[in-house]
Amino acid sequence: MEWTSRLKALNDAVEARNQAIAEVRLADAHVVELTAQAAADGAPGASLARVLARLQPLLAQDRPHVCGVSPVVPPVQPAPEPPSERGWPDGLERYTLQEAWARGLLPWKASTTRTYRARSIRRGIPFPEGVQDKTGTGHYTEEELRAWLAAWTAQAGSENLTLPQQQPVPEPEPEPPTVPESASAG
Repeated sequence: MEWTSRLKALNDAVEARNQAIAEVRLADAHVVELTAQAAADGAPGASLARVLARLQPLLAQDRPHVCGVSPVVPPVQPAPEPPSERGWPDGLERYTLQEAWARGLLPWKASTTRTYRARSIRRGIPFPEGVQDKTGTGHYTEEELRAWLAAWTAQAGSENLTLPQQQPVPEPEPEPPTVPESASAG
């Protein structure tokens, strides 16, 4: 095949690719719009996440790079298996942040723990990686959470483990008895 023929085939392939990309962008915009509408209508976040988790990636990340291993792009690691009826594949008991709080493993609710996780990372205290399920929720072992909590407590101080006590409200002083006007006039 002559290079001019090859160049024409390449030009046709680029046009076909651009058309396909335009269609994908249009479909993505439609998905974003429907997601926003569903969220505005009150759809639960977990349900939305479950649907959106099925989106196929735009790039095939599981195929090897044509040039071999790249130092710029790390190899893709397979997603961990979700928990089965018998537990996690590694056999360890794992908890979400909310479950850990409910079981007394953490002194804060999940939202507060996420705040402390962000502060912890900024302060150089590593937060456990845990294992993510299909919805992106982290699941952590008791040992991981206890080790992080000990490191956080040592750095942040024990005052962050309990809610501040309310100061007692002082009772108003009793008013002095008043003498009726008729008794003082006489």
